[in-house]
Amino acid sequence: MKTVAIVSSVGGVGRTTFAAALASLLAARSHPVLAVECDPRNVLGLHFGLRENAREGLVTHLHDANPSGDAWARAALQSDDQVLVLPWGSAPYPGGVDDVDESAVDGSSRLDADPHWLRKLLARVDLPANAIALIDCAPWPSAHARQAIAAADLVLGVVAPDATACATLPRLSAALVRAGKRAAFVANAVVPARPLHTDLVALLRARLGAAMLPYIVHADSGIPAALASGTNFCLGAPGSQAAHDLNGIASWLSHWAANARPDAHSGLPEGATGAAR
Repeated sequence: MKTVAIVSSVGGVGRTTFAAALASLLAARSHPVLAVECDPRNVLGLHFGLRENAREGLVTHLHDANPSGDAWARAALQSDDQVLVLPWGSAPYPGGVDDVDESAVDGSSRLDADPHWLRKLLARVDLPANAIALIDCAPWPSAHARQAIAAADLVLGVVAPDATACATLPRLSAALVRAGKRAAFVANAVVPARPLHTDLVALLRARLGAAMLPYIVHADSGIPAALASGTNFCLGAPGSQAAHDLNGIASWLSHWAANARPDAHSGLPEGATGAAR
């Protein structure tokens, strides 16, 4: 199984929607897909039909007194498009909802105490060699993003064409270099008619070089509309530019997963790294 962490340096860039779309498209390409939510917001499941927060998930194991237990694994749900979804779940509140410990909700302190917790947990998942695990995590820097990056064979960064996302990207890139991780980046929600967007995409390509994928994902109002109606955007609007873009990235990931060497640092073409100049 190959593991891909979907990360961003800020929130609001469409990372979770992007991760859910890729999961469905990879499943359509005959990959067994595990969509892992390492984010206490519990949003990923909404893209696969859940209408309320899952009670069990990764956080169940995080607070389980028996670390060898498998209650977290039983929390996985299979979507209509054959994606196995492992939600974050809801942290237990021993004193009731009026006695909420924020560190218990997101588990940050426990995650930082064991930097490879998620990696070890995913190693226990029995999936075929051609399976792909996509981890949607809270924005970096966070304990959840660090867990996802540590578990990943490839880090796929999602960047919005706005000044804040571009300004914070070098710190994320430098962190990936320090972690020895290969990374690829993609610009999301791009409106080519806006000069600022085209300028920022050009800046990203100049900074990231080969690590910047040749694809961009165009903005499309049908994407949030699909989430609101509980439908799969790429299936509902297969002829849209955004669906075409996402299919291209899914095909790239499928090819990468089939050809990546066992070394986690060798999955990208020559020259593709996490570094930004």
